[in-house]
Order: sequence, then C-alpha cells, then structure tokens
Amino acid sequence: MVYLKDEVFENWGRTVKNTPSYTFVAKTRVGVQNLVKWASTVNKRVRGAGFRHTWGDLYSADGDIIVILLPLSTTNKLPSLLKVDKSSDLQGVQVIRKDDQYLAKIAAGTTNDQFREWCLDNKTVALPLNVIMIEITFGGSNAPVCHGAGITTSTLSDLVAEVEYVDPRGNIQTVNDPAELRAAAGCFGLLGIVLSVTLRVDKMQKAIMQPQKLPAPLAIPPPPDYPVPKEIDMSKYTAKQLQDAQKAFQETIEQQYYVEWFWFPFQEDVWVNVWKRAEITTFEKLDPYPSNFQAGLQWLEGFFAEIIVNWSLFKALPGRLQAYLFGTIGMLQMPQVADEKHAIQTYVSEALHFRRGIQNMRCLDSEWEIPIPAAKGGATRDYTVIQRAWWDGITAFYKNLDVCPMRVTLEMRLTGSSNVLMAPQQHNDFGTCSIEVLTTLNPTQSEWKDFKQQVLDMWASYTDASGKPLNIRPHWAKEWQGLQVRGKDVIEYLREDAYQEEIKEFVDMLSSITSNRGSSLSETRARFSNPLLEQLIFGA
Repeated sequence: MVYLKDEVFENWGRTVKNTPSYTFVAKTRVGVQNLVKWASTVNKRVRGAGFRHTWGDLYSADGDIIVILLPLSTTNKLPSLLKVDKSSDLQGVQVIRKDDQYLAKIAAGTTNDQFREWCLDNKTVALPLNVIMIEITFGGSNAPVCHGAGITTSTLSDLVAEVEYVDPRGNIQTVNDPAELRAAAGCFGLLGIVLSVTLRVDKMQKAIMQPQKLPAPLAIPPPPDYPVPKEIDMSKYTAKQLQDAQKAFQETIEQQYYVEWFWFPFQEDVWVNVWKRAEITTFEKLDPYPSNFQAGLQWLEGFFAEIIVNWSLFKALPGRLQAYLFGTIGMLQMPQVADEKHAIQTYVSEALHFRRGIQNMRCLDSEWEIPIPAAKGGATRDYTVIQRAWWDGITAFYKNLDVCPMRVTLEMRLTGSSNVLMAPQQHNDFGTCSIEVLTTLNPTQSEWKDFKQQVLDMWASYTDASGKPLNIRPHWAKEWQGLQVRGKDVIEYLREDAYQEEIKEFVDMLSSITSNRGSSLSETRARFSNPLLEQLIFGA
C-alpha cells in the first residue's frame, strides 16, 4: 500500500490542517484490514478521507493515520481531474433486485460521478436524492448524513440497507438490521473504515426541469410585516402579485419533487431550480444534462473562478465589489427556461448533478437545518418560517455591506424528516428547511465568523406556534464549530439541547453493535474516534 510519512493534511475548504503520522492510499479491502490491524499494534487511530469537503474537524488528528480510498492527486489538487482506478476493489457498483426493491451496493471510494455515469450507461436505476457535487465519495456523503432537496426526500443515510466496514480488529463486519442502521448508517466513521454502503434506489425516471430567474419578492415572498431591506424595492410589486407569488411558492413546495433556491449577492432575482419526476416511455431517448460541452464549460468556469478569486488584484478589491462581481457572474451562469414547452428533460441521475466543476473553486459554507413547524392548528406547515429564514439570510447580507462577508451565495433546500439517530432532520414531521451561506476564502476569519454568528442568531430565534424554540441543528459536514446557539457554545448546545436523547441512544446502539460483533465501544473509540467526536459524542 502506498503511504506518505508526516504529510501535512489540509481539507478542501482549508479550515482543517494537521499532520498525520501516515497517509495511506488504499486500493483493496484486505489492504484496509491489514492497515487497521497494524494501527492496533502501534496504538494509532485511523480515519478515512475522500475529497476532503467536510469543513468541520472530523478528520484524523496530529500523529494519527489517515486512509484515502482514491488516488491521492485526485483528492488534494485543483483543478479537479477525476480518475477511476479499475484495479481498486474500493470503487464500483453492483445492483440487484430484491423483492420489489432495487439495491445498489456501492464501494465507499466510488465517486458521485462514477455512479452518475453508471446510471447513464445502464438507464435502469437512480438514487431518489443526492448532493449536487460529483466530486465526493459515497463513504464521504454517508458518514455526516448528507441530503438532497425535496420535501418528500430524507437523507442519503435513510436509503442505507447495509453498511460494510472494517472493525477495530481488522475484521469485515456488516450491519443490515433496521434498528442498528439508525446509528450505523450515519455514524461519522466511528464504527470503522467503511468499505461499502448498499442503498435503496429507484427505477430510473426522467426529470422535467424548468429552472427560472424570478424577482426575489416573487420567488419567495417575505412573510407578513417583514422589514425588507431598503435595497430591495417592494414598491414594484402589488398586493395581488405577492398574493399570487405566495400561492405559487406553496404549490412549488407541495407539488414539485425537487426544490431549491439560490440568491447571489446584490441580485434582484432568485434562481429557482425545481423539477418533477415522470416515467420514461418505451421509445423515449433522453440526452445527458448538462451535455458534455456544457459540463466542460462549467468545469472551466469553476477553474477560472478559483484563479480569479485568488488573484492578488481581485483580492485587493473591497469586499463589496468582490461580492457584486461574483454575484453578477454567478447569476449569469445559471440556466433559465421561461416556457414550459421547452423544459429540459433528462434522466433523474443527471438532474441531481446539474452543476459540474464545483470542486474547482474552494469556498466556505455554514448550513443549518431548521424544523418547519406546524401552523397554528397543527394541520399544515408553517410556511412563514421558511420565508423568514430566507429573508433573514438576505437581511444579514445587507446589514454587512461594509465588508460583505458572504460573497458567493445564499442557498435553501427543503427536505422531509429522517429516521437516522444523528440526522439533523430527525423528528421534523413537517419537513426541514436546509439553509446555508457560502463565501470565498477571501474574507478574514473574524469577518466570516461574525457573519455566521449573526445569521445563526437570527435563525435560532424562531419558535413554533406555542412559543417553543425550534430545534435547529447544523449540517455535520459544514461550518458550525466555534459558534454559539442561544448563548451556549455549540457543542454544549448540541449535547444538552439539540441531541440530548439522541446522543445517548446513539452511544447505546454503537455499544450494542460493537459488542454483538466481538469487539467493544471502547476498543472502537480507541481506533476510530477523534478529538471532536470524543467531545461531542462521548463528552470527553
């Protein structure tokens, strides 16, 4: 197995940096087994990493061991050049049908792009949800409970039918019991090095896409009596227009399969990306989306964006001008289909990854999952919480025009609930508002942290109809460390409020899983935990 000694590790977003004692590049299952056995003899922890997109400190620590399931140059160099290692048994896809359910066993080092291409070639099945980025491994999206978009969807971890991993003694174990999967399907790598995940997939369908650019107040109307920033001219819109927009907004949530919104700095319009699924007729031939040419252009756009934002002349510009330029160019790049007759029709597996080359431009990202409460009376969703979260994001931007810390985009997706113990979406019976702010690496650390805290304070202020604070939770893979929630350090908040019962249940289930398979939780922690997880999960 190829390895590097004392190689400095840095994640993609450059928020984590440390020096593991060894960096291993694994290509075989038995290689991972032997690595874990050796790590046990030298008493070192082992953590996995893929494209390093997690912004939080879920990686190995100084002196630990990190194992990569991809060619090293693929994971730590820009621009992105995806390589498929056909000799690796840690990459690959196998699909079977069991009863009426398709199951895809996907090796942990398989990338979203590999699976997308497999789906396009075979045209038989597709995931019902996924993250947009193609430069991510299935092990990487599983561990921190990633999600897609759509009020009827849950998380990638909720699709897991089986997890296969190497335990602290170097043995291959599987978990497929539904009760155990509630912990194992999203456990931050605490059980061991994951070799594969088996996901429930759907029969391939087509997506009917009609992305649009709509004026901000009509895309997502501000809630009643909301103090809209003066930079947005509400006098342009009549009460009837806003009333119609409210109806359209609610219908979009309830009737469209996939829903997300993007607002770029200083833009009058919001980019609305919504689509429905439909059956593919026998003789219907669909094209990839984006086309190879379009995908190449998007790859180049990301590549040049990274060059420009790191150009000394661009970095010398005031933050406000950087945000304006990026916002204007970003909005121009997004597609628009004004006429329903010209809707884009493609395979669902293509529509899920409509944007390519994202890997090529580093960014910072803080995302929070806000429960959508019931409206007064308890029968329907309280849409105003979704609207307020969105407009508070825009308001926070306009309150900071002196430096404009948010220089990339405000994004929002809606999902359903989750059955996974550590999923931020769990118990959100009326759905989840997943909202995030993104920026370049150019703002100072203090500027960006202050902005993250300011917008978090706004999102943390919401209550349900009875006045009870909403149980907001961070996306585990994004930026949340170092912040405060309602006056508490975020880890204290997560342990005492947001996940008080869930952490106990999670730890108990991990203990049961490990003991039932011949090891123990203490042995597993000694081999696969890290300082952040020790503090967050085990209270160390």
